[in-house]
Amino acid sequence: MEYLNIKLEKENNDYFREWIIEEWKHHNTVDSIYQLRIIKPEELTFEENEEYFKIMADNKMVGFIGIQNYPKEIFIYRLFLNEKYRNQGIGTIVLQQMIDIAKKQDKDITLDVSEENKARDLYERMGFKTQYRKMVLKINDNLYEN
Repeated sequence: MEYLNIKLEKENNDYFREWIIEEWKHHNTVDSIYQLRIIKPEELTFEENEEYFKIMADNKMVGFIGIQNYPKEIFIYRLFLNEKYRNQGIGTIVLQQMIDIAKKQDKDITLDVSEENKARDLYERMGFKTQYRKMVLKINDNLYEN
């Protein structure tokens, strides 16, 4: 299905609390330790520079993007598309819209992506390059379980 009208709509961060928690339950790219620490929407907190946008396809919300807006950088913090809307070009359009916003603000765009995340190909097609490699040594996977 081809969508002609993809747009980002700024929304109050609180609107996304349950969306974020639900996304964590069904998405395997979130660190399981962090995921275990925040399990209720009311426990989710937002940074002062954190902003969220609805991803709208023909006036229907199909996902969201969350950014952290810094003086010289826009960090894509969360990007989620409902499974039934993936692989249809929506992510490409959303990223291009974010790139356009960053260009207007004269800022770089950064994001973190795990090696196995399927969206990695999309980011590379859009021109993102690997700059650093994060390494983790898990000592206690049960650290946050109580």
